Amino acid sequence: MSVKTKFKDWLYTNYPGSKQKVENFFADAPLLRKLLRVGFTPTFQGWGMSTFTHTPWGSATDLGDIEQAFNETCSQLTELVKSDGFKLTQFKPAERLSMLNSLMWRHYIVFWSATFAAKYAPRGTHNFVECGVCDGLTSFFALNAAARGGSDWGAYLYDAWEAMRGDLLLDSEKGNQGEYAYLNVDVTRANLTMFGERVRFNKGYIPESFAGSENPEAIVWMHIDLNSATPTIAALDFFWPRMVSGGVVLFDDYAWPGYEDTRNLILQWLKGKDGTLLPLPTGQALIFKR
Repeated sequence: MSVKTKFKDWLYTNYPGSKQKVENFFADAPLLRKLLRVGFTPTFQGWGMSTFTHTPWGSATDLGDIEQAFNETCSQLTELVKSDGFKLTQFKPAERLSMLNSLMWRHYIVFWSATFAAKYAPRGTHNFVECGVCDGLTSFFALNAAARGGSDWGAYLYDAWEAMRGDLLLDSEKGNQGEYAYLNVDVTRANLTMFGERVRFNKGYIPESFAGSENPEAIVWMHIDLNSATPTIAALDFFWPRMVSGGVVLFDDYAWPGYEDTRNLILQWLKGKDGTLLPLPTGQALIFKR
């Protein structure tokens, strides 16, 4: 709850009649009237942030092509989750739809960045990579964007689909050891079955799994959500030389509290590279390769 919302609740509770006085004040002040409607009511509240501006989804404003495509993808996913056609094992059944709503901004960034990569990367097969896949939720948005960008695309997904190993974690990350033991690659495969044989599932721990995986020679987009610094840097080392000019890297955990080591190592790694990093208020970050 924002400071503004807390103050408003306190004022209206402790001073009966104040709500009507505030509304009357704004009604008599046309230039301030919008603040009553927009400034006090968030248009989005979810993971990591609240916003008071119009969102790139819904029906409050006219939407561009990417926004319309994102809305269609969200509607498709919602229906799949409702019918259990897309299994979200990381969330409790009663919370799944509300969690999807809370992730809207994050998923829009995924969809937008994948659309950008598919549209502006050099011609040829557009390969998309995700390191840290879980149930395939992020992949669903990225691959929908890829499919809308043309027929020449492929996806390479990397995950252990098992519990996180302690030997791959820094001391500050040891609390994550054993997490994600519930994951199952067959569930993820079923969730993404609509994308067919374009999707390759590479099971194993990063970085050792790269040696035995089917890897793309060139990529246009990569999402990293490994919840650990060492595999994150290993993924960057492995795929950055394969990323084409104009390609995009999207980090899931860059600015989240508890992931300072990951952020610091990414910044060190980026020195001397032909890339520009953009931290985002969602906690994500983008690197655009020159």
